[in-house]
Amino acid sequence: MEKNIYLLLYFFIYWSEVPANQVPSRFRHVLRQDLSTEFESDNSRHNIRNEITNINQDERIGKNPLFTKWSPWSRCEDCLQRRMKKCISPKCKQSKMYEERPCPKKRCKRRRRGKIDGDFRIIHIDDDLKKGGTSQGRTWSKWSKWSKCNQQCRTYRYRMCKKQEKCKKKKRQKQGAYCYHDDTKCEQYVLDLMDVNNRRIETTKYEYNKKPRVQSPDEQHSLKQPKCGKPRKKTKMLKIIGGKEAKKYKWPWHVAVINRYREVFCAGTLIAPRWILTAGHCVRSYLRVRLNEHDLSSVDGRELEVSVQKIYLHPRFNHQTVDNDIALLRLPKSINLTPICLPTTQPESEELCSIMGWGKLNSSDEYGSSVLHEAKIPVVPWSICLKSYKKYFLTANMFCAGWASGIADTCAGDSGGGLMCPSRNGTKPNKYTIQGITSFGDGCGRRNKYGIYTMVFNYLGWINYIIETYS
Repeated sequence: MEKNIYLLLYFFIYWSEVPANQVPSRFRHVLRQDLSTEFESDNSRHNIRNEITNINQDERIGKNPLFTKWSPWSRCEDCLQRRMKKCISPKCKQSKMYEERPCPKKRCKRRRRGKIDGDFRIIHIDDDLKKGGTSQGRTWSKWSKWSKCNQQCRTYRYRMCKKQEKCKKKKRQKQGAYCYHDDTKCEQYVLDLMDVNNRRIETTKYEYNKKPRVQSPDEQHSLKQPKCGKPRKKTKMLKIIGGKEAKKYKWPWHVAVINRYREVFCAGTLIAPRWILTAGHCVRSYLRVRLNEHDLSSVDGRELEVSVQKIYLHPRFNHQTVDNDIALLRLPKSINLTPICLPTTQPESEELCSIMGWGKLNSSDEYGSSVLHEAKIPVVPWSICLKSYKKYFLTANMFCAGWASGIADTCAGDSGGGLMCPSRNGTKPNKYTIQGITSFGDGCGRRNKYGIYTMVFNYLGWINYIIETYS
């Protein structure tokens, strides 16, 4: 009884604090406040970003990268492995970026004995501290060990001057770095700082490869594989609301997301053999996914259901404005199905793209469809999108798609599914890329009310880094 009272009080406080003009009326699912990983103010985030880098705010994916690719991980020394990337742009001068991680237990005897300290990852930029004089050894002592990773996700180390006449009155030098332990808020926070995209936000961070390097030995196919985005069958597309069903197994990357009650309440998209892309507001503490699904009411033996091993919610997901509505689900093993391709450009206005799902066929329906439906809808110009949602807080991470007549649209139950646009070779569709993730909207199939989608292109840096680091 006491627990129920606390829950009621929690929801009362939560909804009383949300401005009416910021909460979309058509959430695909209830958003949970405890999913947000924000834990510092925007000002402190902005200052920290400026502290570590002075990269121009207009730097964008598609221009020259700021740093080289990561070097291979070094051998295990003092129970640590290191890798480096060098600056190749005048914006970061001659600096170098380093990452350190603890060695696997098999390679570190001290770790097996429980004597290793500093069991966290470190990321820092080093300009060789040229202002401080000559190289380490003659003028400066060796660096001390990194301090413990504090609540601000920072760690520090020091070195002492050995020749005062060459140290320019500095007796000690201090070097700071970002740090995180696995499965902590700092992990998501630091990864967010390293996220690269073309969002118009405070600061653009480090330039990462557009295409990830998936290092897992059991990843038989990487995101670079040319076979991504190939549908199995070609048919005419029809709307989800009031439309006809999709051909069986045509879209091998479309995934059903299942909650603890065995309900298909969201969808996702296979983007790599072990990785599912979905909406951030679809995240729950317990999730399973089902691939090769077509008819939820029957089993034909080709379905494949697996548990979700790890969930990576975008660290800046906002449960009130639904900004950064994106998450990655890691599977326990590789899946031998064709993944969708990641985009290389933003979606173009009036581009005709495909949607699909098991959501409602009519806005008045109580339940969703048991059979997978599909449709074609155009990307809507940004000016029209803003005009349609004057009372809502839309960001550059969102875009609209749909028909002004409302003849085709996604609806409740379609959340997390992809909006897939064909890349063309000549006049025929060559392959499909996932340009958007079904997020929210004002009703379903309403005239001049389009669906809102998360712009996947804006998150390529974050997606690539998560897959590269945690595969």
